Amino acid sequence: MVRHACEQIIAVGVDRFSLNEVLRLSGGSKATLVKYFGDRNGLIAAAIGVESRRAVAGLALESVSSLPLPEALEQVLGKILHFYLLPGSIALYRAVVSAADRNGSEGFYREGHQVIVAALASLLDARKGMEVDPAIHPNCVADQLLHSIRAGIYEQALIGLLPDAPDDAAIKARVRSTVLLFLPALTASRVA
Repeated sequence: MVRHACEQIIAVGVDRFSLNEVLRLSGGSKATLVKYFGDRNGLIAAAIGVESRRAVAGLALESVSSLPLPEALEQVLGKILHFYLLPGSIALYRAVVSAADRNGSEGFYREGHQVIVAALASLLDARKGMEVDPAIHPNCVADQLLHSIRAGIYEQALIGLLPDAPDDAAIKARVRSTVLLFLPALTASRVA
C-alpha cells in the first residue's frame, strides 16, 4: 500500500490521490488501511516516511563520524540537497504544498522534514562538547541548516526556473557556503 501511495502522490498529487486506486493496485482493503494507517492521511504520511527514511539511510552518517565537522557537514548536507533535488522529491513537495493544510501536510512535515532534521541533529549532538558548542540545540540548528541549503537552487528547481538539476559543483558551492556560515556559531564556545 505504501509503495503505491507514494507512486500516486508523485503522479497525481495529494489533492487527486485516490485511496481506492491504491487499494486496487495493492490488493489491500479498507480494513487493512484503517488497522495500519488509520485513514488516508495516515497512509500518505507513511509513504512520505518511507521515502524520508530511505534518504536518511543514504546519508550513511556512520561513514562521516571520523571526519572533522566541516567535512562531515559538507558530505551529509550535499547528500541531503541531492535528495531534495531528485525529480520525485520535488514532485512530492509540490504535491503536498499544493494541498496546503489538507490531505496529509502535517504527516509530510512530521514524516518528511522532521525525519531528516532528526538525522542531521544526531550528527551535531554526537559532537557536542568536542567540536560543537554544548549550548546549541541540535534540532533547531539542523532545521536551520536544511532551510539554508534549500535556499536558492532548490527553490529555483522547485518553481521550475531551472530546466535541469543543478550540477555537483553548484550543489557543493551551496553546501560549502552554508557550512561556512554556520560553522562559527556551531563551534563558538566548544569544550576542548
